[in-house]
Amino acid sequence: MESSAFVNGYGDAAAGDVAVLSPQITTTHSQASLTRLLVSPLFSPQATMPIHLSTYTPGEDFGRLAMLAKEFGLERIRNQKNQIRKSIPALQVLSDSQRQSNKRRPALQYIFSGYSIWLELEQQEVDINGIGDLDVAVALASDEFNLGGVIPSPHVTALYGITTIATDEEARSMFRGEVMKTISKRAEKRQRDGGSRKVWPDLEATGVLVGAEFDGVDGGLMDMAWAEISFATSAEHEAIIDDLHNIFYSSEECQPRSHPWVPHLSICYDNPDGYGCVLTQQSFIDFLRSKCPTLAVTADANESTVKFTRAVSGISLWKTAGVMADWKCLDRLEFNSLETAT
Repeated sequence: MESSAFVNGYGDAAAGDVAVLSPQITTTHSQASLTRLLVSPLFSPQATMPIHLSTYTPGEDFGRLAMLAKEFGLERIRNQKNQIRKSIPALQVLSDSQRQSNKRRPALQYIFSGYSIWLELEQQEVDINGIGDLDVAVALASDEFNLGGVIPSPHVTALYGITTIATDEEARSMFRGEVMKTISKRAEKRQRDGGSRKVWPDLEATGVLVGAEFDGVDGGLMDMAWAEISFATSAEHEAIIDDLHNIFYSSEECQPRSHPWVPHLSICYDNPDGYGCVLTQQSFIDFLRSKCPTLAVTADANESTVKFTRAVSGISLWKTAGVMADWKCLDRLEFNSLETAT
């Protein structure tokens, strides 16, 4: 069965627009038309170092971004170190006047690399314009924390920083060809084995995480802070990611995958100096509970391990070279279930 039997294609989306996929609606909607909230700052200056700043990402063996960069194509590789900090880079402390203003923070300055493959998640509470709860979350987070930019489209990264592709045309060709054929074959095998009839298995949310990475500190490779909803991987997910990785990194000089996939839905990015004074675990939890009711359960530590499940509704190809404002969607495909297609 050809991959076209159960995907619908959508072409170039302008960088900076929020492109929404739903079974009936495909629209490109400017973030400017979303409701913007001007909020009061959440915290007063910290006299002592908050306990949550003792690690980058509690519970993980290595810095998340360093691990992803090493695995998925960033050329520079450092020796991984334990994430516990022996010293903490200086953190920005906001004055009362700064806190009371609505001045935007600088845009994220980190320069990303290569091409990336993103998964699009099913959205809830979609309005008449096709804007869903995940679109709203990334837009509101930018306002809540006075950030200098909005993630152009909510996504879970499958592969980041692919540098083995020479041109946009080659990237589109491989995406429509080898990538979709590989995903199709894996889905058809899963169906024959009596498993899920979906093109990509659902993702199960396990909690929230706010972290930061500093280039050259504790094995870090990137300068940025982020807030995310974390998802669990599985044997089936790992098999698909292996297949995709092998498409772009099949030569002998390319290193095989060495770490499990760490699926996550980033809600916002910031420069690392915003970590601990603007963007904290508690401020992100408060934001989800007050502004994002469909995602708030992820912040509840008393719930079961799986907070909620979201279907993967599509897949997209992005050129992620440069700063976040430079990112461009090159192609997007919407999934239909195999059951619908057959």
